[in-house]
Amino acid sequence: MKKILASIFVLGLTAATAIGASRAFFTDTEISHDNILAAGDLDLKIDSEAHYLDMVCTVQPTGGPIWTTQSTTPMRPDLVGAPCDGTWPSKDLVAEKFFNLSDIKPGDEGENTISLNAASNDLYACAAIYNLTDLENTFLDAELEDGDPGVPDGELAENVNFFAWSDDGDNDWEAEELPLFTNTSGPASDVLNGVVYPLFTPATSQILEGQTKFIGLYWCYGTIDATTAGTLLCDGSPVDNQSMTDSVSADMAFYAEQARNNDGFTCPDITTFQTPATPGP
Repeated sequence: MKKILASIFVLGLTAATAIGASRAFFTDTEISHDNILAAGDLDLKIDSEAHYLDMVCTVQPTGGPIWTTQSTTPMRPDLVGAPCDGTWPSKDLVAEKFFNLSDIKPGDEGENTISLNAASNDLYACAAIYNLTDLENTFLDAELEDGDPGVPDGELAENVNFFAWSDDGDNDWEAEELPLFTNTSGPASDVLNGVVYPLFTPATSQILEGQTKFIGLYWCYGTIDATTAGTLLCDGSPVDNQSMTDSVSADMAFYAEQARNNDGFTCPDITTFQTPATPGP
């Protein structure tokens, strides 16, 4: 009889344990909703202000930009008030031209102050110049008399020289500002045909988000004297008649790449630009 009671007692304990396990404990649940990883963008904007013989290509409140003079005796009074290219506000490039001049003469000079704006995210940037054409257009007796070989290859590129520097935005090259490239003498093809220029890289600096960096691009129909730091002089006297009526054109592209996590950045090869994708934002 004692054995039976013991068995019943054990069963009772088991039942009591089962009942205790079904009771609730204190609990708390925290939920983080809508976790997102979204890729950022990269957007380089370009603006420019063109200068030519003491004139500035100036955007008007209505209508397109026109040449306005900085001198009481402009060297090209025929252009004052005339439409011009080379100046526009910060934007994605579509069909803008930094240069679009005709009837230039030996000794003429001009400059574009080009702004690179990091609209979103820090970036590195390069410039490429390619697709140079040097057209003869027509032969004049004066050209042939000065030695033009009479073949359909222009000579203007041999007589237009360029000097570019990292500018502070005031349009003037100053002694402390770093030259970027130049062909102070020699053909424009030295610096304007199939060449990629590292502008802002890990070795120099990056353009921070919201920051603007400036490039000064000076040109001279003749030779450039840059021997005095901060001073650029254009000498047209070496130019003869062989480049009369000739014209030069080239394409210029700017390339941007993210700076973050990209310490090994280098500029791409020129072939990247010679067969470019459709320009876009």
